[in-house]
Amino acid sequence: MPESIASLKRENSNLKDQLSVMADEIAKMKDMLLEQSKKPAATKDETVQSLEFMSKGFDDFERFRVFAGKELKRLSAKLEELAVELNRVSRNIDEFQEYSYQYNVKIVGVPQMSQDESSAITSALCERLFKTMGAAVSIQDIDTAHRVPTRNTGNGGPRPIICRFIRRLSKDNVMNQRRNASRVDPSAVGFSQDVSLSAVRIFDHLTPRMQKVLFEAKRFKEQFHYEYCWSKGSFVYLRKDATSPAIKIKDITDLHHLQDGSQS
Repeated sequence: MPESIASLKRENSNLKDQLSVMADEIAKMKDMLLEQSKKPAATKDETVQSLEFMSKGFDDFERFRVFAGKELKRLSAKLEELAVELNRVSRNIDEFQEYSYQYNVKIVGVPQMSQDESSAITSALCERLFKTMGAAVSIQDIDTAHRVPTRNTGNGGPRPIICRFIRRLSKDNVMNQRRNASRVDPSAVGFSQDVSLSAVRIFDHLTPRMQKVLFEAKRFKEQFHYEYCWSKGSFVYLRKDATSPAIKIKDITDLHHLQDGSQS
C-alpha cells in the first residue's frame, strides 16, 4: 500500500484534533448567539433615553446575526469535510491492518521457554508446536514470532504469542490443525513431561477494530441468548443455536441491526 500505517495513524490523529477544534468553534459561536438572544429588555426610562439608538442597535444585532449564520455554515461545512476525510483515513487504516493481520495467528496458553524469550526462540517454539500438531510448516515459513503483553498482567499465565507467516497457505495449514494444539506431547515441543499444554489455543489474529467487534459480539451473545460466537479469518460470527445459520458480523452496526431485529 502507498501509505504506511504509521503515516495513516498520524493523519488520523491530526484530523481528530482538527475536528475537536472545529467543534469547539461551533459551540462558541452558538453560545454567542444564545447570549445575544438572552440580553435583557430595556426599562422604560432606558427606552426613552435611548430611543434614537434603537435603529442602530437593531442594525448591529442583525449584522451580527447574519455574520454568525454565515460563520456557522462555514464551520459546519468544514466539519463535514473533516469527518469525511477522517472516515477515509480510518477505512485505509482498517484495510491496511486487515491485509497485514491475515498472515498472523495468536497462540495462547504456551509456557515461556525463559523470562526474556527472544523472537528467534519463540519462532522455533512455534515451528515445533505446528509440526507436532501435524501442520506442514517449516521455520522458513515463519516471518517472525514474539510474545505480547496481556490485559490481565497479574494472572501469572504465559504471555500470548503472535506468529506471522510468510505465506497465507502456511497459516491455513496451521489453522486446519489447530484442534490438535492442546493434545501435543510437551517433550516434542521442548518442554518437560510435567508441563501441561492442555490450555493451548490458536486463533486468527484480529485487528484492533475487529477485536472490539468480537468483544461486543460476545456481550450480544449473552444478552440475547445466542449459543455460539467465534472469529474466523477477518470476521466475527454469531449463531443462535446448532440448527440456525451463521451470521457474519463485519462491524458494530451489524450488531445494532441484529439487535433491532431481535427486539421487533
